[in-house]
Amino acid sequence: MKAYDFNAVTYDYEVYCIGCLPDGVSVHDEEVRPIFASDECDIAPVCYVCGEPHDYMGIIEQEPDLSE
Repeated sequence: MKAYDFNAVTYDYEVYCIGCLPDGVSVHDEEVRPIFASDECDIAPVCYVCGEPHDYMGIIEQEPDLSE
């Protein structure tokens, strides 16, 4: 996957697979933001509609809190 590729987007404060976007909403709409392969996330974003996790971008592993 190239850095500029994406399979998921954010729209209306939710994550969607490209194919799960609401009717009438396109990846080309101004309100839709791609989640690029070059992006980094703390956890894999999950589609609001189908529940598919998107782990194609960099997932930053959190160090365990050993202070407890």
